[in-house]
Amino acid sequence: GNNLTITPYLLTVTANAQSKIYGAIDPALTYANGALQNGDTASVFTGGLTRVAGETVAGGPYAINQGTLSAGSNYTISYTGGNLTVTPYGLAVTANAQSKIYGALDPSLTYTNGALQNGDTAAVFSGGLTRLAGETVAGGPYAINQGTLSAGSNYAISYTGGNLTVNPAALTI
Repeated sequence: GNNLTITPYLLTVTANAQSKIYGAIDPALTYANGALQNGDTASVFTGGLTRVAGETVAGGPYAINQGTLSAGSNYTISYTGGNLTVTPYGLAVTANAQSKIYGALDPSLTYTNGALQNGDTAAVFSGGLTRLAGETVAGGPYAINQGTLSAGSNYAISYTGGNLTVNPAALTI
């Protein structure tokens, strides 16, 4: 007598590319697979894909790995990885309207912002707002622009401007 040896079928599995917005939960890590044999269905799969740790835009993309994904002893998986990309969170920033008396120094140009993500604080902001040049009542109001204000690569600022109004100075005669 002799033996018939059945070897595992080489099954291709390719991770689907994924993306998420900074601060969001990870999407399901999914994959496409080649043809299963002998009437098998997707129920032969156990385990799941994993990804490299990280949550920032600049740190990515993050590789999606095979992890514990298996199709059982009848299959040998030929795995092709994919990537999870983190995209910037849309952050609303609105300039606060300001005013000053003619001849006075400019007030601080301030803003309000929407919710920050992942426990971030106002420390993510750098740079500052600017305003159009001018010092007269008749020339105003003067637009307050985004200037160099940034919240880093994890945020895409959606900016709404404001105005600086110059009010007449009181003159005693």
